[in-house]
Amino acid sequence: MKASTKKVGTTSVRCLSLGLALAAAFPVMAESADQETAEPVRRLPRIDVSAEAPRPSYAWEATIAGKEPLAPREIANSVSVISSQRIEDQGLQTVADALNQVTGVTVISNDTSQSQYYSRGYSLGVAYDGIPARGSLNGMQQFDLPMYEQVEVLRGPAGLFMGTNEPGGVVNLVRKRALRTFALSGSVSAGSWDNYHADVDVTGPLNTDGSVRARAVLSTTDRAYFYDVTDTRRWLAYGTLDWDITADTTLSLALAAQDDHTRASFSGLPAWESGELLDVSRRTNPVPEWSRSTWRSHELVAEIEHRLESGWAIRSKFSRREQDNFFKDAYVTTGVSETTGMVNYRRRQGDFDHRHDAVDVYASGPLMALGREHQALVGFNYERYRSGYERYGWKTPNRANDVPFGRPDLVSDLQDVVYDQGSKSQTSQRGFYGQLRASIADPLTVVLGARVSWFNDKSRGASPSARTDWNQGARESSHFTPYGAVLYDLTDNLTVYGSYASIFMPQTQLRADGSVLDPREGRQVELGLKGEWLEGLLQSSLAVYDLRDTNRAQSDGNDYYVNTGEVSSKGWEFEIVGRPAPGYEVQLGYAYSRVKYLKDKNNEGLPFQTWEPKHSARLWGLRSFSEGALEGLTLGVGVNIASSSSAGSSDAWAMRRQGGYAITNAMASYRINRQVTVQFNANNLFDRTYYTRLGGTNTYNTYGEPRNFMLTLRAQY
Repeated sequence: MKASTKKVGTTSVRCLSLGLALAAAFPVMAESADQETAEPVRRLPRIDVSAEAPRPSYAWEATIAGKEPLAPREIANSVSVISSQRIEDQGLQTVADALNQVTGVTVISNDTSQSQYYSRGYSLGVAYDGIPARGSLNGMQQFDLPMYEQVEVLRGPAGLFMGTNEPGGVVNLVRKRALRTFALSGSVSAGSWDNYHADVDVTGPLNTDGSVRARAVLSTTDRAYFYDVTDTRRWLAYGTLDWDITADTTLSLALAAQDDHTRASFSGLPAWESGELLDVSRRTNPVPEWSRSTWRSHELVAEIEHRLESGWAIRSKFSRREQDNFFKDAYVTTGVSETTGMVNYRRRQGDFDHRHDAVDVYASGPLMALGREHQALVGFNYERYRSGYERYGWKTPNRANDVPFGRPDLVSDLQDVVYDQGSKSQTSQRGFYGQLRASIADPLTVVLGARVSWFNDKSRGASPSARTDWNQGARESSHFTPYGAVLYDLTDNLTVYGSYASIFMPQTQLRADGSVLDPREGRQVELGLKGEWLEGLLQSSLAVYDLRDTNRAQSDGNDYYVNTGEVSSKGWEFEIVGRPAPGYEVQLGYAYSRVKYLKDKNNEGLPFQTWEPKHSARLWGLRSFSEGALEGLTLGVGVNIASSSSAGSSDAWAMRRQGGYAITNAMASYRINRQVTVQFNANNLFDRTYYTRLGGTNTYNTYGEPRNFMLTLRAQY
């Protein structure tokens, strides 16, 4: 952890000493200054010397914009962080729970176990501790939050470190690290619809000098849902070991496993054949009880860091993530008949496997030029994503027709299934990247970055389908991705910035001459103002952006394509996060986004996305009492607000539309003693009926959770 050297009511030495003591009592906080390169680097919260340790602040540094920890004010892009303290306060358990609290992010439910995530009109990508993982966020189950220290989100193109991806942004999931001092924490929770959860987190040194240290996290969830039949049993195990091989070299190893079994995974309701939404109980689940879904996830991470006397550091990271998904189900394929009340089902079953290997090697450190110190970073990363499946029932007419809606029990179970389709695919990407943060003058910083990328995608038929040769998909060679930004400190507290960011997406369509189209390009200009107050405990940001998605494939009218399509995404965002006064904590954000087709043969001028609201706000604040009659009590309240959304822009789809809504959440916790806290959370306090997704006539019309409660007992030592 980087300890602040600024004096806050006491000397910086006393602040550092007390910070080291707090690390033992609060394992989610960062470690001592002498291990700043081996631990997640944190800005030391302001500390007022008293008998009780203050709560960790919501305001943290982030690594998402440059591999190294930076205060949000130093990042010339829109960035939000959901800290471990925020996760604890709201009882968040999954990545979807956390991203649902992020300014400008829309979470769209796929089914009970996985979701899609959007910002600025496009899907988000993901990185794990800064290692890009293309295709690993949307539609994939993530490890639960007990494994992670914080969730970072950068909105807008992030091609410098990610390579190819959609321009919506990137989520960086920062895993927990071992601490030098012993700490133990755990919790048990019970909530609505038989929702039970427990976790334990233990860390500390394995030898006397703390050069070898470990951390282990275990969690388990056993729960039902507000809709009928469905239930989930899931466990997570995570362990990490950090070893200071020498004073300048640290090795880190981590293993994680998660196992999820869900019965009758819910994927939404159908609509009427006319297209209108059904008016049915939120408990309604059209999925047969015999349906099953299983996710098994494993991850291995190895990192080594070597620090040089010059101040430079060289880091090498390797990760392997394997996920297997089995499911069998029956889903509604038609709207509900207004005359008969009947629907048709299709039954299916499949085994899917996913494997992602990645390497990221980079060096960073100071450079002296023109009498000033600058920061430089150069690196290389490589990733390979392989997937395959064996399945039954997608193309074959394995149907159950004329089933009364509301009677999924009449759909018979799949028996003695013989898979009839198979496929394999492989996507690889590699790239060299570099970034220079040049300190031109005391108030002026210029950031220049560039990446050169190679991308290749291919697929083939596999057993039980006829085995085929590899079929070449999207491919790109030596693609150049630039980045540039300027930051100017107006005052000691305010920084104005402007940035240009880009990203690319290879395409497979052919021109009339037989050549492949140029890649799509996501290019964004962002202007903003960022503030940092109260020694960094309170942060603010205001940004306006203009994003263009160019070179989109358009038909030339003769079975070939041209690079003439274009989409525009414009908007602005505002966020305040941190501690405005002792005992208070806030995270408030607003986003406005308008995304439409600028050039498109069939859709010009129409909205590009309709399920993302134009207006959204995330408001959360709490008051913690440290003295008087209410000592030990913490009260919190928040509101998630969204404007209207619909399933599509055409008249037929516009019937599936919902107006704006606000969801109110609240919490109350009481510290029984220094170690034990009891906490009560209430979500959707006023029981607002709303949809988290609006889909087609067959499925995906998904209600949000009704009012629900959770009681948690937490202990830490």
